[in-house]
Amino acid sequence: MSSSAPKKKVQLLGVGFDAEDGHIRITQAEKYNVLMGSHESHEFMVQLIEKIEREIEHRGLVLDELSPDQLIKITESVLLY
Repeated sequence: MSSSAPKKKVQLLGVGFDAEDGHIRITQAEKYNVLMGSHESHEFMVQLIEKIEREIEHRGLVLDELSPDQLIKITESVLLY
């Protein structure tokens, strides 16, 4: 039997707390989930996470292997666009 550790699963998560219309919004993808929020904030989070994913891929990196500092720098670079 192999005693290797199970592979970690890394996902991005966006949660909005500004929904006042009673709608429950959930967007699920392979590497992220966006929950709740107003229509505007939910869509903003989905678009932001998709831009982050594209930037990670553009840099030839993999989300599962990024350090928190690397993810912060990528997120900051995407937000500066």
